[in-house]
Amino acid sequence: MYGPRFRLIPVLGIVLIIMIITPILMIDLRIKNSLLDLASAQVQASSAETINNIINHKVVSKLEYEDIVAVHKDAQGRIVLIQPNTMLINQLISSTIAEVAQTLGQMKDSTVEIPLGQMSGIDLLAAKGPRIQVQVIPAGQVKVNVLNEFQQAGINQTRHLIYIEVKSDIKVAVPLMKKETQVSAVIPITDTIIVGEVPGTYVNFKGESGFIYPMLSN
Repeated sequence: MYGPRFRLIPVLGIVLIIMIITPILMIDLRIKNSLLDLASAQVQASSAETINNIINHKVVSKLEYEDIVAVHKDAQGRIVLIQPNTMLINQLISSTIAEVAQTLGQMKDSTVEIPLGQMSGIDLLAAKGPRIQVQVIPAGQVKVNVLNEFQQAGINQTRHLIYIEVKSDIKVAVPLMKKETQVSAVIPITDTIIVGEVPGTYVNFKGESGFIYPMLSN
């Protein structure tokens, strides 16, 4: 017959193993969370810059304000209608979606490298230590909005800005953990001054601030 002390040995062994493993797992979880946060921020910044460059170069470089919007005036020169060219805007949205989807698709199976020292939060250690690879996975559809912004620019003058807003989702992953993050970019298309009073149906000024609303979206 085994005594009570002998029977306690396996129990104590299990407790000891749990006491050793639990802190290790907690540290591992904290490191992975920190790693995913840093990778997400890096991917967001690099993706936004890439999207800006590709859209500026391939989509909006040759566009003029008059291509996108027609400003109609009455016999007295008053603005009666600001009419978007919906056919061109739809083409713009389609081209943007195609270019961004292709660009993000090229990121499939790519990785970003985070120096281990960067997770310390100490500037001197930011570039130190081994580099840990984090996988980048495109996730979700590309969403595009075309937005207006009106701003007061002087007496009977209105600044009209038109933007493309692009949003998509990307996942960053390490073994047994992943995080989804939104990538977004706002690319100016045109910026012009409209001379004449703009009807209140298009703009609702509050002090010096303009207001933004969708012109068209996918």
